[in-house]
Amino acid sequence: MIRTIASIFITLGLIFGVSVWETKRVDKAFNELRATFETLQEKAELGTATYNDGVAARSFWDKKKETLHFWLPHTALQEIDFQLNEAIGFLSLDDNEGALPKIEVLIGLTDAIPHSYNFDVKNIF
Repeated sequence: MIRTIASIFITLGLIFGVSVWETKRVDKAFNELRATFETLQEKAELGTATYNDGVAARSFWDKKKETLHFWLPHTALQEIDFQLNEAIGFLSLDDNEGALPKIEVLIGLTDAIPHSYNFDVKNIF
């Protein structure tokens, strides 16, 4: 009986610990991604963003996405792919004005996605 209760508490502790670690890891990844997109936004606002800047942002995203697929569902990450590819399309045409709304959506997604999967009362009910 005592071993059963102890194993329950150990299991709950492990689940809680992994949940906290996972939340911190996902938040850190999205904060880094947000900084990348904000840099791209600043360049686009100045009219100096290029196709290569967009490709560099996508390369950074692809590296982050490899680890995030384990923690988040594919559909949550797919929207970033769509918006980023559209922004890169505008940048390939040297259309910084057209890329700006897409980059702003990307910045918003870096905030919305990790918070929508956090353990929170409003996400449960």
